[in-house]
Amino acid sequence: MGAGHDHSNADTRVSRMLIAAAILTAFFALELTTALLINSIALLADAGHMLTDLVAMFMGLTAVLLARHGSASPARTYGWHRAEVFTAVANAVLLLGVAVFILYEAFERLGHAPDIPGVPMIVVALAGLAANAVVVLLLRSHSKESLAVKGAYMEVVADTVGSIGVLIAGIVTVTTRWPYADVVVAVFVALWVLPRAISLARAALRILSESSPTHIDVEELRSA
Repeated sequence: MGAGHDHSNADTRVSRMLIAAAILTAFFALELTTALLINSIALLADAGHMLTDLVAMFMGLTAVLLARHGSASPARTYGWHRAEVFTAVANAVLLLGVAVFILYEAFERLGHAPDIPGVPMIVVALAGLAANAVVVLLLRSHSKESLAVKGAYMEVVADTVGSIGVLIAGIVTVTTRWPYADVVVAVFVALWVLPRAISLARAALRILSESSPTHIDVEELRSA
């Protein structure tokens, strides 16, 4: 009964991740194309983060499938479940790389920010919010059961904040014509991503190093 329930739950998790990946792929294509057409660093930054969402989703799917089908053995006492942990570490490294790239590109534009049309930014940001909302609802419950899904879920949540930033930049650009709104939001997206990447890396590395969970006081257990 328990094994059947776990198998059914794993099937649901995979199905939802596949749907989420399809949604993110479609939106990534839209956002990247728009960013290149209007030369928006904020949209490009959000598209870069969306790319990490996609990579995280596919790596998470791979990890979940390996953990589901790989059985434990004398050589691998955890089966393939550690694959999810390695996936989380890879996600964190990718996030850090995107954040550094965004900061570099943003600072390159500080002295000569180009004029960016605000309306396309607003339209794409609204589409991004809708896409992220659907994906968050799809992954929310499963993010508590799998570190790989949690990594993908965290990135989508963070990208939702990025979409809000792009929306604000678009509105500011339309109403004030201030050219630096695009750059400011790009920096904001990078600074928003960094602590989440570090947090995900720490959580995964604690498991790899077999450290005690942060909510458990080892000394208190010893004295009990």
